[in-house]
Parts: sequence; structure tokens; C-alpha cells
Amino acid sequence: MSGRKPLRRYISALAASLVVFAAAGAIPGTASAKIQVTSFTAGPTGPNATQAGAHADVQAIFMTAVDPAATLFGLPIQAETTKDVAVELPPGFVGSTTAAPKCTLTEFAAHNCPVTSQVGSATVISNAAFLTEGTSGSADFSVYLLQPSEGNTAEFGFTLGGIGNVLAVASVRSGSDYGLHVALKDLPSELLPFMFGARLTLWGVPADPSHDAERSVRGLGFVAAGETGVSSSAPLVPFLTNPTRCDGSPEVTSLSVDSWQSPGQFDEETSATPPLTGCDRLPFAPSLDVQPDRTQASAPAGYQVDLQLPQNENPGSLATADLETAVVTLPQGVTVSPSAAEGLGACSPGQISLGNMSRPSCPESSKIGSVTIDTPLLEHPLEGSVYLARQGDNPFGTLLAVYLVAEGSGVTIKLPGKVDADPVTGQLTATFDNNPQLPFSDLRLAFKSGPHAALVNPAACGTYTTRSQLTSWSGKTAQSESSFQITEGQNGSPCPIGAFTPSFTAGTTSNPAGSFSPFTLAFSRSDGDQTLGGITLRLPPGLLGVLKSVPQCREPQASNGGCGAASEIGNTSVAAGAGQTPFWLGGKVFLTGPYKGAPFGLSIVVPAIAGPFNLGTVVVRAAINVDPRTAQVTAASDPLPTILQGIPLDLRTVNVTADRPGFLFNPTSCAPLSVTGTITSVQGVTAAVSSHFQAANCASLPFKPKLTALTQAKYSKAGGESLHVKVVSGAGQANIAKVRVLLPNLLPSRLTTLQKACREATFNANPALCPAASVVGTGTAVTPVLAHPLTGPAYLVSHGGAAFPDLVVVLQDEGITLYLDGNTDIKKGITSSTFNSVPDAPISTFDLVLPQGPHSALAANGNLCKSPLSMPTTITGQNGAQVTQTTTIAVTGCARHKGKAHKAKRRKGHHT
Repeated sequence: MSGRKPLRRYISALAASLVVFAAAGAIPGTASAKIQVTSFTAGPTGPNATQAGAHADVQAIFMTAVDPAATLFGLPIQAETTKDVAVELPPGFVGSTTAAPKCTLTEFAAHNCPVTSQVGSATVISNAAFLTEGTSGSADFSVYLLQPSEGNTAEFGFTLGGIGNVLAVASVRSGSDYGLHVALKDLPSELLPFMFGARLTLWGVPADPSHDAERSVRGLGFVAAGETGVSSSAPLVPFLTNPTRCDGSPEVTSLSVDSWQSPGQFDEETSATPPLTGCDRLPFAPSLDVQPDRTQASAPAGYQVDLQLPQNENPGSLATADLETAVVTLPQGVTVSPSAAEGLGACSPGQISLGNMSRPSCPESSKIGSVTIDTPLLEHPLEGSVYLARQGDNPFGTLLAVYLVAEGSGVTIKLPGKVDADPVTGQLTATFDNNPQLPFSDLRLAFKSGPHAALVNPAACGTYTTRSQLTSWSGKTAQSESSFQITEGQNGSPCPIGAFTPSFTAGTTSNPAGSFSPFTLAFSRSDGDQTLGGITLRLPPGLLGVLKSVPQCREPQASNGGCGAASEIGNTSVAAGAGQTPFWLGGKVFLTGPYKGAPFGLSIVVPAIAGPFNLGTVVVRAAINVDPRTAQVTAASDPLPTILQGIPLDLRTVNVTADRPGFLFNPTSCAPLSVTGTITSVQGVTAAVSSHFQAANCASLPFKPKLTALTQAKYSKAGGESLHVKVVSGAGQANIAKVRVLLPNLLPSRLTTLQKACREATFNANPALCPAASVVGTGTAVTPVLAHPLTGPAYLVSHGGAAFPDLVVVLQDEGITLYLDGNTDIKKGITSSTFNSVPDAPISTFDLVLPQGPHSALAANGNLCKSPLSMPTTITGQNGAQVTQTTTIAVTGCARHKGKAHKAKRRKGHHT
């Protein structure tokens, strides 16, 4: 130390003269090239220099080139004078801003920093031979930990005698490897022509007695000759800590230096020290706890996550290993809540700016929680937010990802986290990898609560366990588990036991009989009910649609959601998500061609766009069948979707409206009816549902059907007799409900044919299996509902216990089959046929032809041309109106009466 005292005095005495020369431009220097660093070494020193997590002293030394052609006052000077120095320390090498009391800038300016704030020493080298023991040419100055300016993480300073102060600002390389960056800017040029280099030494434990001899007890920051130094009264707290990783790579520190003559032109050098060892000695005992803020099943909840990693602050032992990777798997049943999508935004890569130290500009709507990080390195916690990352446009290219942003004390931490959702169960796993090598004692996440919380509780009561795997940079792995209880249903009700009591309403919005009207359907479940799985809907008789007015969507468009507007018949809205404010999605309903064996189908298309998420297009198909006896329409949906890309839909309400103009129309019967159905849960439970339906003003409908009949004069015993009956009904009338006719005794039923009737069991299995002799005619119905007439054979079908077989007309086309069942009775040789249950459907014309042939339905008794044939007829409308008439059966092929023919001939001859 004695060799340095004369130099320090010389520097102090020379300072004023240097200022004058500098102001006059007398200090030489070259501007032809940037400054040159001739040597640079940096790294931990001492016996623990290569021990991971040790609190070793750190030293950095650099030398710059001398100008061989220039001197000042007979002393060699630098080729260019140093202006800025920047040091990049290896990632994981950290310093604590709480390790020593801080010297205020006022105290520092007055050369009055307390002894306890000294954290090292700086040496200005004015002679390249200073490293030789006992030589002069260097001066030591005390380095103090200063109170940092606003926005800075840490500041250090030392005083160059009476020349000036040097400030060093430490910051964290946010957005990259989060290592330390130390910058010295605008160094005093008055001294620096003589500064060939510098050495900076920082103490691993500043208050350690081993540094007493180096502590300054004078205002200028020197340890004068003969002084023995002084001890520090500050606690023994680690200031510096080696990285806690042992990857076998050297620890590299880099240096950048520019000059006053060539500002911005940096010479860059690196220094490597041996790889760190001893990671197996580092403690690592993290724990993670996850708790919801409410214990109701199926409820949106704010989840609290607390990751604790106790830090070893004992200066005589090794530091806790830093966390490298955290993989957290939430319990099955804790899933993303669709209700959170309302008003939700997302943060883009440009807004988060992971690659730099700028503050993120993520929209407020993308904030889904808050974060607080306690670290022993800083006096105050880092605080910030959790942001939802943009779908696909994030570091992982995934559907779900988040950003953790925490700020404070000039430090900004921005961490991306990947979130995987199981595509079958929706179970969530969050992974944060390659975390900063920075120690923390507690990291707390608080996800938003309330109706739009990001997460939803499991649907059943019980104990749920979160499991995490936490890996350190030292290579150690720890498993952690935490559990919570779900104890009650919604609004404090007892815990749900899997009830399924869905609500259901359906009907037309306007109910005048026979009029066109939109049809609406709504079914929903409450929180705690089992999940909606599907529905089968049965419309009341007579509630039909004009199918021929809608071009049917064909495959593959019907299944892939590509139907055109021409096939659209309505719309749908779907509520998804738990709580009282689910998220609503809208879609369209299309009429399709045959589906799953049914003559028609529906394609219900819902774009699954919820907030910032686009989960694709959901297509739900339904098969539309027509009851062959009543013409009632039944729509049976495929299973409703329950999960998309790992996001459970949690369907609460499904609304469907068929509102295409001129499509659906009401029955013409005003009898009390119902829209019925069966709703099925995903768990397989069914619930029968019903909604009252009744048309109005049926009596105001006209009812004027016309029935005509025709037979032939020519018949035979072998061929029997024919009959052609035709019914005509005009538009806007009540539909026919019943028809009863009494055939004249001259047209009796043919008993030999009745004996060949098809058995009921055979007919019910497949009418085509009936014997040919049971087919006695054909029927044809023209309806404004379909583009083509319905036509088909008329069978005689025997029913067990019935005296006579029924006449059943099988009408078919466009995939529809209808059975018109006419009950046959024979009393005193007179055959009656009664159709008691004609479907409530508009029929423009209906033709029933019973031809002659070996198996004709009718025979003839006597000459049909002798006298008029009459057929008492009763036709009843769906609205209760009745038309009773005696229908004259026209007979074709009768010869004219001979007397009439003779008279006509005579008149003709008289005329001529």
C-alpha cells in the first residue's frame, strides 16, 4: 500500500493542471482508429471461484494500448482515452441490492459514504508494471453501493481523488438471458490519458472481516498508508453469488470499451473462467400450492398459485439452486371457462416484446391475472400481470399460452408459458421452461375471479390435487403436490350428485291455424346438472314445412359446414360456460338431403369464435324422419360437441329458430297438442320434455273438399270390378282428418281377395314381403309440401282379431313413406271404408285406383248401367268441419238406351 500513496498525491496535485490542459485541447490523442483493449480477465476469485452457488469475490481487469509517440509531463499516455466501459456478466451470476446499506448521492458527492456501504474497490492503473509486488503506478479507491436513481436497478460509485466521481449502473438483460449488465459512462477525461487500465473488485460478502483492511475510513475513499482499515457493522449478507448451473461450459464475461476520440466505436473482448462444479451440493426444495377462491362445483373461480423456493442467505454456505423448468398439471376437472371469452383480448408478440427490455403494451383486455415475485436481491417485490397470448402467434405456436410480466427496481421480467389442454378431458398443464437464473423466494399468481374468470371448478365435489415437477439449473428435480376441496353446489346448495333436469320450451311464434310462422326451440341446463349431450325433437301433427321450397344442401358440404344460403332455414344461438354470464355463439341452420337413413337432415353450423380464440367451425347434424302413420316430423341430433381443442364447451343453452319465410306452417287442428322430445346427457341420462302447443282460429278455415268416384260397366267374375276415387282440396283450407264411404251393394268386396290379405306382422316388417295377391290398387297424393307426388300400392292387411282386413295405401317419394289406413267393414253386403286418422297435411289431390284383375278388391252384382250408383260420403276436417254428401259413382262404358237411340235416329232422319 505504501507505493500507492505518492501516486495518489501526485494525481490529486495534478488534477487542476490536467483540467486546464484538457480545456485547451493540449491532451493529444488520435481519432484514426477505435480504442484497443490489450488484455482483459474477469471472473470469481479465491478458493470458491468455481463452486456453483458460492459467494466468491469477483474481479475484472482490463488494459488499453499506449501511444508510443506521445507523452504528457514526461508520462506515457493512452492512445485514446477511455470513455465508456460495459461489462456483460455470465447469466446466473447475481448481485443483491440488499446486501449492504446504500450511500445516498448526497453523501457520495460529499465523500461521506458510510463504511457499511462499501462493497469493493477500484484500481486505476497508470503503469503497466503495477502487478509486480511493491511497484508503484496504481491507486485504490473504495467502491460504494449507492442509492440508485429512479428506474435503475443498482448503482456503484467511487471517487478519483479530487478529479471526479465514477458511477457504474447495473441492470438486468431483460428479454434475453437475464444476466447482469454493468455500464460506466463518460469516465472523467482529465485523468484518463494516464489510465492504461483498471481493476474492479467486488466482494462476495461485503461485511466479512476479511475485507477490513481494504475498507476506507477517509472521505476520499483511500486506505491510507499505516491505516489498518475498519470493520463493518452491517450484517453478514451475501452480495455476489455464482451461477447455480454446471453445464460444463466456461463462464464467459465480455467487455466493451470506446473512447472520447472515437465514441461509439467499441473494442470488444471476452474472458472465460473454468466451468462451475459442485451443483449437487446446492439445496433445492421448492413447493407449489394451488387454491381456488371459491369451493362451488362448476363455478368460475379465481385460482391462486403460490410457488415457494426458500433461499439460503447464509454467507458461509451455498446458495439455493435457481429454478429452470416448472411443469404444473392442474387437477382433471379444472378447465378453461368459455365464460371468460366475453370481452377477452390477447397479446401479440409485438406487444409483449420478449426480445428486449421495453415495457409490454399488451391490451388491458388480455390481462387474466396478476403476479408478485419476492426476491432477496431487491428491497421490493416485482409486480405485474399475466397476459393471454395470441392463439398460434406465440413462441410455442399453440392454442393456449400466457406471458408473465413482473416489474420493479428497474427490472422487467417477461416469461412465456405454454399451456396444453388435453383434447379429451380438457385437463391443463402449464410449462415454463428456461426460466431466468435469478433467485426468488416466492412467486404468487392470482388469476381473475368472478363470472368471467379464466378457470372453472370441477363439476363434482371431492378432493382435487395439483401436481408439479420443478427442475433446477443444477439438475435437481422436485415433485410437489397440493390439494383443495370442492364442497358445495351453486349458491350454497348441497353438493351436486349428477342431476339432469333440463328446461325445455318450443313452439311457433304465431299460432293461427294453417298460417306460416317461425318455430323456436330452447333447452338448457343449470350449473350442477349433467352436460347436454343431444336431443330428439318430435313436432306436433300438422306442424310441417314446405320442403320443396328449399334447395337441399348435399354432401360433403352438409357435413363440413359449407352449405349455401339457399338451403338456410334458420339460425341458432348457443350459450357456453359456467356461471350466470356464459358466452354466446351464433350460427345457422340448413336443410340437407338424406342423412343416416332419414329422408332429410339438418346441418347446424356454428363458427366457434370466442373472444380471441377461433376453434374452427362446429357442425352438428340431425336426421329428420317423418312418421308413416301421422306424418309427424322428428329431428334427432347427433351428439352435441363437448370439447374443442381441449376447451370444454360446457353447453348451457341451445336455441334454434326456423324462420325462413313461407317454410313452416301451423296445423289446421286446434286440439291441445305438444312439442315433445328427449334430451340426453353426456353421461347417458335421458329426460323426457314437453311444451304445450295449440293452434288457434281453426273454425275460421274453409273446408270444401270434393270427392268423385268412377267405375266401369264392363266387369267379369274373373276380373272383378274397378273403382277410382279422387279427392280434391283447395289451398288455404283445413286439412282432411277423416273420410268414410259406403259402397253400393252393386260393388261388394271380393271375398276371395280378402282371404289373400297380407298378415300384419309381415306388413310391419316390410310391405314388399306381402303376397302379390294382397296388392289391390294404387294411391297417389299431390301435396304442396313436396316437389313430387307420393304414390304407392294399396294392400289388404289383416289384423289379428279384426273381422275384415284393412285397406292400407303405402305412399312413397323423396324418402318419405306414409300409410293411409282404411278400416273395412261389411254389413248386409255393403262395404264401408273409413280412414279415421288421415295426417294433418295439405293434400291437393288424392287418387285411389282399385283396378280390375284376378285379385281385384271389388266385384259387381248385376248391371251397373241400369240405375245411378251412389256412395254416401262423410269427410271431416282437422278443424272439426264436416262435409256429408251422396257421391254419384260415374260408370264408363255403358251403352245408350235403345229407345233413346231410335228416337235420336228418327230425329236425325226427320231433320234431313
